[in-house]
Amino acid sequence: MDEKEYQSLVEKRDLHGLLLVMSTETFRNACTRDLWLRSIIAILATVSGVGAGLAWRNLAKSSDLQLRLVRASEMNTHLKEMNLAAAGLAHETRNPLNIIRGLAQMISKQSDAPPEVRGRSREILEETDRVTAQLNEFINYSRPREVRRATLALGSVINEVVRALNYDIDEKHIHLQVVDEQLVIEADEQLLRQALFNLLINAVQAVEPGGEIQIIAGKRDATEAFLEVRDNGPGVAPEHRAEIFKPYFTTHEEGTGLGLAVVQQIVLAHGWEIECLANQPKGALFRITHLRLAAKSSGHAP
Repeated sequence: MDEKEYQSLVEKRDLHGLLLVMSTETFRNACTRDLWLRSIIAILATVSGVGAGLAWRNLAKSSDLQLRLVRASEMNTHLKEMNLAAAGLAHETRNPLNIIRGLAQMISKQSDAPPEVRGRSREILEETDRVTAQLNEFINYSRPREVRRATLALGSVINEVVRALNYDIDEKHIHLQVVDEQLVIEADEQLLRQALFNLLINAVQAVEPGGEIQIIAGKRDATEAFLEVRDNGPGVAPEHRAEIFKPYFTTHEEGTGLGLAVVQQIVLAHGWEIECLANQPKGALFRITHLRLAAKSSGHAP
């Protein structure tokens, strides 16, 4: 109403009250938007706080890992230097040992020497040979493995290793069986021969006189082969099978604990795998797998 209508109503006393009505929809919408904005800001602030905390923790871990990496690198360098020094010392020690062995051998062969002196000389010879063998194995273990792959007949390598150990096999009257599928593989011949020699001499030392040893070579599939050395000796206890390839771990009284460690080095250098299992009905089984077949042996040759 306008001013005149309002004044006329007042004069007639017909106006007892005045009700003003306003819409609150705009206010409610503004409150809702404000609430959403506040909620989004609170969520973003929480996420930012959590992200900052995680970033700080990761930064602390990264700094700790970098410090450990630096220390590990320094330790690795130190160990390499110690390894070279130890290998050099072992190599230089063999020369005086050879002199001692030669003198002891000369004394033991003198006819006018007392029997006690000759007996002591033979003991010096035996101890010198034992220490020399340990030094040779240590030098062999510390030497870096450089694999030079070539195509070679696996059966030929097996026969050469068996011939090298014929004396030890005949001395204990061991029954040796070789099962070979005439496979041609890709490997470093010298390293493979050494690995097989260590496995076979380990089996020869494990079995009793008149024992049995099997060397089995066969295909796993069209591209891979396996090589096994089985014996019927006392076997390897289950709790020792995971440690049998560690350096200086041995179950033989006269063992050095480096023969099987060298075997594992050679196997890993080729990208193969080796495991120690129980032979049936008794004994030990050493199995090398993932030997790569040459094209001629795998059936891909034209």
